[in-house]
Amino acid sequence: MTGPRAGDGRTAPAGSAGDGGGAGRADGTGVDLIDAHVHVWDPRRLRYDWLAGTALDRPRLPGDIDDADGAVTHWVFVEADVTPDSALDEARWAAELDWPGLAAMVVAADLGAPDAGERIDRVAGLPLVRGVRHLLQDLPPERLAAPALRKGLAEVARAGLVFDACVRWTQLDDLDRLLADSCGITVLDHLGKPPVDEGLRSDAGQTWLTALRRLARHERLTVKLSGLPAEASDAETLHRHGPDLLRAALDVFGPGRCLLGGDWPVSTGVDGRTTAGAWFGLVRDVVGPYDWPQVAAGTARRVYGIGD
Repeated sequence: MTGPRAGDGRTAPAGSAGDGGGAGRADGTGVDLIDAHVHVWDPRRLRYDWLAGTALDRPRLPGDIDDADGAVTHWVFVEADVTPDSALDEARWAAELDWPGLAAMVVAADLGAPDAGERIDRVAGLPLVRGVRHLLQDLPPERLAAPALRKGLAEVARAGLVFDACVRWTQLDDLDRLLADSCGITVLDHLGKPPVDEGLRSDAGQTWLTALRRLARHERLTVKLSGLPAEASDAETLHRHGPDLLRAALDVFGPGRCLLGGDWPVSTGVDGRTTAGAWFGLVRDVVGPYDWPQVAAGTARRVYGIGD
């Protein structure tokens, strides 16, 4: 399940429809399904300050994950904003979990730290680590423009790892500038957290789309079709505006640069807004049967170096 690391002599992410890989599964379409964005945590072992007072503040472990009634064949673990001093501990903890379907890991690393290269090297040696994430979504513009962050991104590329970029839609132009000199592979989490409540046709939605088109010029950038349920105020809003936003991202990037993520348990399985199966079905309806194998598994296999 490990495959080559992203960046080991590979070209920019690209691909043709139908590159799903593996045998057919139970998602109703006869193709593999890789959930490329799932979190697990245990507040009894590590600190997650943002969980305090939320419905999510309890252990969320592999056995609890919503696998869409068995449709998901593999998962990509993504760091869960643990306190910075515990980033390496979280990565080691996740790597040691009893999780047969775990295919790749995106772990935390402070890219702005003076010793960012050393931190990246330490996590890069752990099993299944394919990428790192330095959470950007709450950083002010001056932090996003800091030279130290650019240097950290260069270290990620040097290590042959993917950078997962989690920003809000108002930060997309800042991300565009941050990636100006990057030679590595970047994955934009959650479509850049677009304004789901306002919808694509709003001024905010059009601003998001314009910025997304600019970002698409970075040929080594892909986008995760994930996270919209957490950005919507309710299920009705998600189903009214979600398909247009998904379709816009698909049109901008094409299926060879789109991958699927459930964002469990933040986006699915908490407040009844949607389930993993319902979310994957919504995305599948937008993508269509021809391109679904690529989005459901093919792009994730290539970007995160996941074997059959």
